[in-house]
Amino acid sequence: MESMYFNQEAEEEILSLAMKEADCLRHVTELNRAELYFPEHQIIHEAICTLAAEKSGVDLITVNNWLTKNQKLDAIGGIQIVAGIYGKGFLPSMMKAYLKIVHECYSRRQQRQAAKEYIDKLDAGEDTEETREWMVRQMKDVKEIRDNGLISMQDAAIKTFDQLDKDQKREDQPTNRILSGISTMDNKLGGLRGSEYVAIGARPSVGKSIFALTYCVNAAKQGKRVLLVSLEMDEVSITERVIASQGGGTLNEITSGNISDEGWVSIAQVIGPISTLPLWYSVTANTVEKIRRCAYELFENGGIDLIAVDYIQLMEAPGNGRMNRQEEISQISRGLRLLASELKIPILVLTQLNRLSTKGQMIKGKRVRQEPTMSEARESGAIEQDANIFMLLHDPDESEMRNEEEKEVFRNLKDKGLQMMRIIIDKNRQGKRGRVTLAFDGDHMRFLPIVRDTEQPY
Repeated sequence: MESMYFNQEAEEEILSLAMKEADCLRHVTELNRAELYFPEHQIIHEAICTLAAEKSGVDLITVNNWLTKNQKLDAIGGIQIVAGIYGKGFLPSMMKAYLKIVHECYSRRQQRQAAKEYIDKLDAGEDTEETREWMVRQMKDVKEIRDNGLISMQDAAIKTFDQLDKDQKREDQPTNRILSGISTMDNKLGGLRGSEYVAIGARPSVGKSIFALTYCVNAAKQGKRVLLVSLEMDEVSITERVIASQGGGTLNEITSGNISDEGWVSIAQVIGPISTLPLWYSVTANTVEKIRRCAYELFENGGIDLIAVDYIQLMEAPGNGRMNRQEEISQISRGLRLLASELKIPILVLTQLNRLSTKGQMIKGKRVRQEPTMSEARESGAIEQDANIFMLLHDPDESEMRNEEEKEVFRNLKDKGLQMMRIIIDKNRQGKRGRVTLAFDGDHMRFLPIVRDTEQPY
């Protein structure tokens, strides 16, 4: 008996071969019993697996004996059913082909059941965002049902060698990693890799949005396909900052409403190149599911290499108010981390730090500013736990300079209209923690590496 949702012949063949061939027995014992459609086949499968586990030997006689002893022989229709199945399998070489048929039929049944439950949830008026996320999880589970999670050392070594080869920097060839375009940053981190969940934290108005935009634009200039989810700025505000960063004038000139003829020339020279960048915005994707939909639209139409989210505290979690905000942020963070793993691309997530952290501490009767830490991420410690890399942006003042050399650099930057910015790598699962000191050009909305007169990175 055959159907799109079950195949009696294939099920009988694999059970028969399991009772006859030791090499086929292992495949059947690894089979999920629910993958067999017919109840009598599930019972015979139970007998085979139990006997195999007990090292009792598996053939027609031992299976029949187990069914009789456990009072299950009548339930399957008697000895003639077992004998009929036993008389089937003659081609052990076809075992994998039969198993594939059984797997596919089971997958169709699972998908049909999930679709039915999805419709029932919609008809019952359940939250549409929750329902969509539930359906995505169901389909992912069905897709991975045959994945037992085992990876041999040989497979791991081959995959690692291949990844190292892809990551290797070669002259005139783009790296496989996502670079910020800031030399001192890229030397420190080596670029972002697939599946990494990267958090960028900063106190309010420090420049985290521009830092993320710098990553996005430079990644796009490397030919990477990038999605920027901005819940703070619209597409015009973002693009104005891109124009300024690429030499189209200062942001104030661009947004003044009184652009000179020379200013229009500069803007025109920049607009052409940036308009061809593989960079997409979304200013409405305020849930993980909406970001997933945007990402998969790009994934299915050319691919996607990087997602940046500005910023996580502005996102919403499904749940109709049943969770507190800390629980919601934790759920959102987990969802984005899983999406990075699912798409095998890095995701940059911006997070606001608590304003209280700006006050510093009282030392000898004087309030001293302090560098932020990732534990200050507002409303959730889950971001700290989930992140592969956690970077913090800090705009130090002169009192925080550690020596006279730093103070001189700080003053020189200030004289040039630039601001010192420290990037604190507070967590890095794939490398060292540390600091990178950059210059922030607020007029042109860009970060610049700091070099000494010897041209060595500061």
